[in-house]
Amino acid sequence: MTYRHDDDNIYPNVQTQTRELLKRFDAAPRTPTRTTVVETIGGGRIAAIFGRMLAWVGINWVTGCGETFITYTGERIHGECVFMPWRD
Repeated sequence: MTYRHDDDNIYPNVQTQTRELLKRFDAAPRTPTRTTVVETIGGGRIAAIFGRMLAWVGINWVTGCGETFITYTGERIHGECVFMPWRD
């Protein structure tokens, strides 16, 4: 038996099954708007907190926090730490 693309007898219920499946997807329960808003605000806050922490670490890395630099005269200079009063 060979398969012909114009043969509709192989899968006779495909169109009705597809319609039923699409109806189920359309009738799927939606999340309430309040839940979506709360999740969006919460996700934004978490992203802002992590972004600030990453920026703080990056700024301290660039300024040389915790490192000691030796000048040509032999003097030791400690790197500046931003927003770390316990390191000053």
